[in-house]
Amino acid sequence: MSLADLPDLTPNRITREEMLTSLSDDIVNLSTQKGYGAADIKKALEGLDIQVSEKAIAEILKNNAGKTTRSRKPSRSTSNSNSGAQPSQETKVS
Repeated sequence: MSLADLPDLTPNRITREEMLTSLSDDIVNLSTQKGYGAADIKKALEGLDIQVSEKAIAEILKNNAGKTTRSRKPSRSTSNSNSGAQPSQETKVS
């Protein structure tokens, strides 16, 4: 059997970007919820026979850093703007 006779495996393979996209939620969760760093995640993926650079993992974490789901506390200036002020005692002069 020659190499030219081997079947085409391309339709069954995903690209590196597709693989990273599919793993990105898990990578972010490992970092934000379990305290893993990029090097730790790289080691864990290597244990699963997935070769990804530490730089690619760090890039995923950086891109998702601003997309946290935590709710923000309202700032003091907007939520308590009149908390210490007395109601106005204006009188109308006719």
